[in-house]
Amino acid sequence: MQPLDRQRIRRLLMVQGVMLLLISLSGLFFFGRTAALSAFLGGGTALGANALFAFWVFAPYRAQQPGALVTRFYAAETGKLVMVGLCFAVMFIWLRPLNAAALFVSFFLVQVVSPVVAHGLAKETQRSS
Repeated sequence: MQPLDRQRIRRLLMVQGVMLLLISLSGLFFFGRTAALSAFLGGGTALGANALFAFWVFAPYRAQQPGALVTRFYAAETGKLVMVGLCFAVMFIWLRPLNAAALFVSFFLVQVVSPVVAHGLAKETQRSS
C-alpha cells in the first residue's frame, strides 16, 4: 500500500472518529446519558467495522494476484457485516436502557461520512495531478 493511501485511510477514520465524538457529545447535551451512550455505541460500531475493513483490505499484497485482492474485498465486507450484526445484537440484548433512534442515527451518520470524505479526497487528488 502506498503512503498516500495510508494517509487517506487514516484521514477517513479520523473524520469518522471526530463525527462520532460530535454526535455523542450532542446526544449528551441535548438528550441525556442514554442517548449519548447509544449514539457512541452506534457510531463506534460503524467506525470499528470500517477500521476492520480497511485493515483487512489494505494489508500488503502481491500485484501478481489480483484475484486474491477481490477475495479480500469480499471477505472484508462479509466480516464487516458480521461484526455490525453481532454488535447490534449484543447491544439490543444486553444494553438497558437503549435509545434505538440515537444508535441507528449515529451509525448512519458515521457510516455516511466515509463516502462523502472519500469523494472530497478524490477531487483533491484530481486537482493536484
